[in-house]
Amino acid sequence: MLRETSMLYKLTILYLLSKVDYPISSNSLSNFLLQNDFTDYFNLQQIMGELIDDGYVIKETLRNKTVYRISESGEATIRLLEREIAPSMRAEIEKYIVDNGMQMKDDLSVMSNYYQADINNYIVNMYMEEAGQKIIELNISVPTSADAEKICSRWYNSSEKLYPIIMKELLR
Repeated sequence: MLRETSMLYKLTILYLLSKVDYPISSNSLSNFLLQNDFTDYFNLQQIMGELIDDGYVIKETLRNKTVYRISESGEATIRLLEREIAPSMRAEIEKYIVDNGMQMKDDLSVMSNYYQADINNYIVNMYMEEAGQKIIELNISVPTSADAEKICSRWYNSSEKLYPIIMKELLR
């Protein structure tokens, strides 16, 4: 890959990450770059690795989801170099955020994970967020990691049904 092309991809990713106030899932980032034929999957992985290694992007794993957010040095870099991105490209990124912002947030608004508290005791932590604020958080103790995995995977599909039931029951 040409050095200039690689630099443009990096700036594009930093610009996208700088325009949102929440981490972006790997899927959302990939969708933007791959659907618009900006690069291919292998180049994207290489570029992301370099951005992470250089300290411009922070990679985190939240319950089997890889998410990315811009670091302070990434913010400083994009402030200095954002004019290197064509205005049409910046507009396309901003349009993508407007058109897909809710979906990008939804990717991260329902989360669950678990940890082993002690022998035969796992704590499952589940929560829902709305506008960056937790609206419900539950911690449940279960005896096996298999139970914890099952609850985590079901929380994502069941949380929107369970939340109003819990609220109704607690507020009566």
